[in-house]
Amino acid sequence: MDFLIGITASVVTKVAEYTVNPVCRQLGYLFYYKSNIENLEAQIQQLGYARDRLQHRVDEARRNGKEIEADVEDWLSSADRIKEESENFLQSEDHAKTGCTSSGSFPNLVSRHQLSRKAKKTVHVVKGEILNVEKFNRVSFSPCIETSIVNKGYQVFESRVRIMRGIMEALKDVNVRMIGMYGMGGIGKTVLAKEVAKVAKEEKLFDKVAITTVSQNPDHESIQQEIAEQVGLEKFSAIKSKLVRANRLRQRLSQEKNILVILDDVWNELDLSDVGMDFAEDQKGCKILLTSRFLNVLRDSMGVERIIKVRVLSDAEGIDLFKKNVGSSGENVDFQPLVKDIVKECAGLPIAITTVAHALTNKRLSTWEDALRRLKRSILTGIEGMDKKVYASIKLSYDFLEGNEEAKSLLLLSSLHEEDAEIEIKDLMIYGVGWGLFQHVYTLEEARNTVCSLVDELKARCLLLEGYNHDRVKMHDVVRDVMISIASQDRRMHNIANIEKFDEEFSTKKRHVDSTAVSLLVPRHHNKLPERLDCPQLELLFVFTRSQNYLQIPRSQNYLQIPEKFLEEKRELKVVRLDRVDVGLLPASFCLLRNLQTLCLSRCRGSAAVIGELK
Repeated sequence: MDFLIGITASVVTKVAEYTVNPVCRQLGYLFYYKSNIENLEAQIQQLGYARDRLQHRVDEARRNGKEIEADVEDWLSSADRIKEESENFLQSEDHAKTGCTSSGSFPNLVSRHQLSRKAKKTVHVVKGEILNVEKFNRVSFSPCIETSIVNKGYQVFESRVRIMRGIMEALKDVNVRMIGMYGMGGIGKTVLAKEVAKVAKEEKLFDKVAITTVSQNPDHESIQQEIAEQVGLEKFSAIKSKLVRANRLRQRLSQEKNILVILDDVWNELDLSDVGMDFAEDQKGCKILLTSRFLNVLRDSMGVERIIKVRVLSDAEGIDLFKKNVGSSGENVDFQPLVKDIVKECAGLPIAITTVAHALTNKRLSTWEDALRRLKRSILTGIEGMDKKVYASIKLSYDFLEGNEEAKSLLLLSSLHEEDAEIEIKDLMIYGVGWGLFQHVYTLEEARNTVCSLVDELKARCLLLEGYNHDRVKMHDVVRDVMISIASQDRRMHNIANIEKFDEEFSTKKRHVDSTAVSLLVPRHHNKLPERLDCPQLELLFVFTRSQNYLQIPRSQNYLQIPEKFLEEKRELKVVRLDRVDVGLLPASFCLLRNLQTLCLSRCRGSAAVIGELK
């Protein structure tokens, strides 16, 4: 009997499981319609909160240049879709049929059941999405920066096509590791190097292409940093040890089997091991392209295996380049006889041709004739390694500023910065205002507009170049050399690029006594300025440390000290720019600078106290 009772109970239980429970569940959809709808509304609100929190993290990552993980993007899209579908469902007119109306009509139970059932199932979906968002510990990653190569200055000339062909053949030769280009300043080596990088990227000859400028006074940290950024090496700038930086960069480059590194504007031997760019023997696909003004640097110092000389343009190429830059005047029949002679005086140097062409744009015939006369008679004042006609052509562009003394002064002021410097336009404005370069300017806005206008004029004449962004400018090294010479001779403005030879090059020469502006470039290992600066008429003083635009000098490094007599008899001084100076130890003579209008302190120790005293 007990056996029968057990069987009966089991059967009843199963019957209840398959009949009663489902019936109750279905009836529950009718009875709990309102609570299911309210629960869905609450969960949709929570989903919105979760989505906004994740979106905030995504927005912050993007502002910092990060790439967003694919599953995060997918979740955001899915959350938006679910939220939109749920809101459309909740706003459906079908919900109006689920209750009794004012006219006494009975609710539509089928619709009530279906809507309540869908609401409950949607709640489970929404809860799942909310749980998924909590799994995103990281929403972004740092991308490997692919450098975009823009090379507007490249012109397809036969001489340049031959050079490009030779370089590309060398890059494909497994037995050649280092390739070099050499030629005089302004010949177009940088333009060609950028074109090589551009073509190499487009033809996918290398997995990665990295390019950096070495310059006359190479800064290893700056070179390393630029290469590291282009190969996606994170947190590299935080490494202060020279040895560790080199080893870290070497280790990263060792992971590449096919990379092109371009080192532009090499003046002296650069120890690749010191900077961490010496490839291993098994990295046959890794190449280095160097450009230099000097054959012996590439051949003897750097041991380059394949060297290509960049020569001046042919007469026909020079005329073509001139006409492309001078505009419609170059096609005028009256001007044609002068074109050939002017290009000939430019000696086939691309930067000279383009500079003169821009200077003659929209000018009358008499101006062209005068230009030719001046090109033939100009005298070089001793720029090492430069052709006389190069100086004459660039000086002509300076002279053709047509009485715009403000533009001339701004250009010469720019030449006081270090080579390849990224010069901030706002700094030029500050210096110019303090020095009194601009006439009839009474507000900062007027000064800003004036400087921007002058900068645009100088860039249009190829005397200034675009910098890293629109707020900065650069100077071509040849133009800068010429401007330094002009500033020294005509304006008594002197650029001391090697403070280690200060006594030899500056203080012993009596002609420097009447200097109106002096720029001192101090190496990193120096911590003291010269004892005296005998320039009683000095109005502007710059003290720069190397590569100030790119890398922050470690805090532990010593700051420069200004000797007690350095600022004596400088009563005319109006503008002072100090970089990495211990201004807490300023000499007493600093207080005698009664005409001081502008004081710029960059990365100086004790600057807050000085500013407080000035107030």
